[in-house]
Order: sequence, then structure tokens, then C-alpha cells
Amino acid sequence: MLNNIKAIIFDIDGTLLDSNGVWHQIDKDFIAERNLTHPENLQDEVGGMSFYQVACFFKDKFNLDDSPEELVQIWHDMAYKAYSEDIVLKKGAKEFLIYLHSIGMPIAVCTSNSHELVETALENNGVLDIIDLIVTADDLGKSKEEPDIYLEIARRLNVEPSSCLAFDDIIPAINAINMANMRSCAVYDSKSVISYPESQLRETADYFIYDFKDIEYERN
Repeated sequence: MLNNIKAIIFDIDGTLLDSNGVWHQIDKDFIAERNLTHPENLQDEVGGMSFYQVACFFKDKFNLDDSPEELVQIWHDMAYKAYSEDIVLKKGAKEFLIYLHSIGMPIAVCTSNSHELVETALENNGVLDIIDLIVTADDLGKSKEEPDIYLEIARRLNVEPSSCLAFDDIIPAINAINMANMRSCAVYDSKSVISYPESQLRETADYFIYDFKDIEYERN
């Protein structure tokens, strides 16, 4: 999997972090507090969107008076405690990140989440200082369903897209990784798999893992 790879890109929620349950609960709590009807396929509709794009979607979908900026702040405040104290890395992720850092492999994060929440969680898990680059969908005003964000990361790391390996847990992002001419690895997540079955993840990505202990590399 790592042969001829010159940079590694990780999604955060559901990939590096076991955090998708937090967002499912935030959606439920927010919708319940507003006495709204929870759409059956909500996660399918917002998968890959930036934070701001999701806020615009919610505003239009539910005819909310809040501005997108206000919605983003509300969700951020609801998530902050979990990201700063509770959310942990997926099994084997810390060891894999430390290994990549030890061999000088550039490590980037590509996320629909916010810089503050991502950096807080990575710092709480002791790996923020070994991440070389964090790019959010809001940084570029692009969805992770488009290859642009991955191509921009490759440009900033000064590597060819074909020399990058990117990890994600949802099919729209895997498709974008493939369109960027990068190698893709799907990561199993108990929440994401409800919308994106394992069989589809295996068919779409170049590789599939249940967790980062599945990856073969020289462990200390």
C-alpha cells in the first residue's frame, strides 16, 4: 500500500477520529430542539459538504431564520467539548501516524470540519505536532466531493497527485480522491457504513481497512 507513496492524506471524522457518532447526535439534538422532521437520508445529502455548505443546506431545507454563520457557530459550540476531551483516534491510527512521521512522510489532513475542532482533537490525542498540513473544505469553498481540495493539498506538499495515498470513510470523498488521480483507501466506520456499505467501499477504493492495524509497515 505504501510503495512509491510520497505523501499521505487523512480525512478526520470517521477516518482518523472515532467521531461520527458525535455529529449524528448533534443533528438529532438540533433537529429535535427546533421541532423539525429528521430527513431519512440526511447523511447521504450532506456527505462531503463543507461546514458552511451544510449550514446553507440546513437553512434552505428547514427554512431557518439563522444565518449560515450562526448555524456553524451553534454546531461548533455543541461539538467543542467532545472534540477537546472525549473523541479518540481510531484503532492503530496514532501508531501509524508516528511511524509515518518517523520516516519523514508528509502527512496532511483533508476535512469538512473546522480548523479549531480538528486541531483541538488532534492535540488532545497527542498528534497535532506531527501533522504537516490541515486543509478544510471551507478554506477553498469546495466540497470534498470534488477533486480540487486533494489537488490543492498535493500542490502545497509539492508532490504529484499520483504519489499520494488518501484515506476516507465515505464514497463521495473516495470518488473525488480517485478523480484526483490519487490512490484511495476506504476506512470502515460503524456510522458511515449505514449509508456506504462495506461492499461499495471495497469496490470504489483501491484499498480497504477496518482500522489502521490492518496496514503492513515496520512496527517498533
